[in-house]
Amino acid sequence: MAALDPLPVSGLNPELRGLIDEAVERRALSNTVLARLWSHRPELAAAQVALLTRFYDSNLLDGRLLELVRLRIAALNDCLPCKAARKSDQVTEAEVSCLSSADERFTPRERAALAFAEGFALDHHGLGKDAIAGLRQQFSTPEIVELGMFVALMLGSGRLAHVLTAYE
Repeated sequence: MAALDPLPVSGLNPELRGLIDEAVERRALSNTVLARLWSHRPELAAAQVALLTRFYDSNLLDGRLLELVRLRIAALNDCLPCKAARKSDQVTEAEVSCLSSADERFTPRERAALAFAEGFALDHHGLGKDAIAGLRQQFSTPEIVELGMFVALMLGSGRLAHVLTAYE
């Protein structure tokens, strides 16, 4: 049971309900509990759901890379619903079971993204110019910004979901 009561679907305004439905359809959300908790502040919920959905129709970072990063953050957060959810069919369960930046089965680009996510989640003070220089070998500046924003959103949302026990 959630620490706070999420709004019932019937209590959502039509615009917000449409955004949440779109996010579920695009697999940006696997369930609606956290979004319905956010919905106690509908304007913020709409912005948060829209931002989350945009990452899944981005043309900069591919869905596989985003899913690897999301699942790594989920593991580091120990967020049970986040770890169980699958937002892309491009990542196998065998890959999930060994998900780390050190695993050679991942491409150099994927390992760089995973290392950044790990550093961001575990020691953000340790990430500096050298970390960004390493990312520049694999990613353009807009891709680095997108990756950072995605990691921040996944880390914060996953931790908020845990704190509010926003899962069923």
